[in-house]
Amino acid sequence: YLLTGINNLSLSQTENLKYKTPLMSASSKRLTTKFTPFEFLPNDVLLKIFSHLSTDHLCKCAQVSRHWYNAVWDNPILWTSIVINNPSIDIDRALKYLTRRLSYNTPKVCMILEKININNCCLLSDRGLQTVAKRCPELRYLEMQNCHLITNMGIKDAVSRCVNLERLDVTGCPMVTCISLMDSLISQNTSRHLQRIYLRYLDMTDCPNVTDEDLSIITSQCTQLLFFYLRRCPLITDLGVTYIANNCSSLRELSLSDCRNVTDLGMRELAKLRENLRYLSVAKCEKVSDQGVIHIARNCSKLRYLNVRGCEASSDTGLEFLARYCPRLRSLDIGKCDITDDGLYALSMHCPNLRKLGVKSCDAITDKGIVLIAYRCSSLQQLHVQ
Repeated sequence: YLLTGINNLSLSQTENLKYKTPLMSASSKRLTTKFTPFEFLPNDVLLKIFSHLSTDHLCKCAQVSRHWYNAVWDNPILWTSIVINNPSIDIDRALKYLTRRLSYNTPKVCMILEKININNCCLLSDRGLQTVAKRCPELRYLEMQNCHLITNMGIKDAVSRCVNLERLDVTGCPMVTCISLMDSLISQNTSRHLQRIYLRYLDMTDCPNVTDEDLSIITSQCTQLLFFYLRRCPLITDLGVTYIANNCSSLRELSLSDCRNVTDLGMRELAKLRENLRYLSVAKCEKVSDQGVIHIARNCSKLRYLNVRGCEASSDTGLEFLARYCPRLRSLDIGKCDITDDGLYALSMHCPNLRKLGVKSCDAITDKGIVLIAYRCSSLQQLHVQ
């Protein structure tokens, strides 16, 4: 049935989701028996079409006919994921009834659901996350960008009960500061093996209240992180970066863009990740200089992506080290850095497989440097020279 809040569907109608056979009630009269050409589509074709629909559209399709109702609700393959990106929907209530409807074969838990994307559902609260935590034990992916009402308590419920959770995206959730199984004061005195969270991917971009202390807790519990994004978290300093480097030794991708208190000392700590580090962004970290770039270059030889755009203290010196020690570079943004044709020459000589290069606002670069890159980097696909 339609999710609550869609097309003025009333709560009383939505509650029909909790019955296994809502067709048996008066609501059955609302389901048309009028045949259309779509009624004669083979089930496999119908399922293929339905598999491309969002959750709210699936619920709408379930109201078209008995045939479609059965096709929607009786095929678990359609319900391995829930995607709702409607800012006006009462998402807490929608999650409650959807997960209840999907739990009939396994009472109280929804074993088939692995992914939930509720980005931009502004009305999501900790109560909605509590529903997810209770009923979705097999959940692996949870994305809830720009949900301003959720707090650390809601996150705690989710990560403590959804033990298979691998990917968590809380981008733009300003009240979220920490990912933890318990209160911070307790966690400091609890054995680490009792606190383990098996996340591989964590995005806390635009969570402006994250502090170094929060990072200490997060990294001590999420030790298996491979992808960690902390763009525009202004309270993070080199101390927080140290926690990341020491506790998440397998980290492959890290973004600290616009974390303006990160300096060369933080870069030195990140160099401890060595060959594991493949992606690093410190764009607009104005305190990062050649020294920081050199630390990374000398130790992270398998680096594929580096963004130091806006690090104006970075120059040809750091770029030459980077080119020499990181020949596998595929993408590099050195926009607004103190780069000349000499730096581009070193890059063209040592990084022939470069695919993307950004040199925006590098005023000292001339046609000569661009020609060198174009001639020697034959795999180049994107060049930003504005």
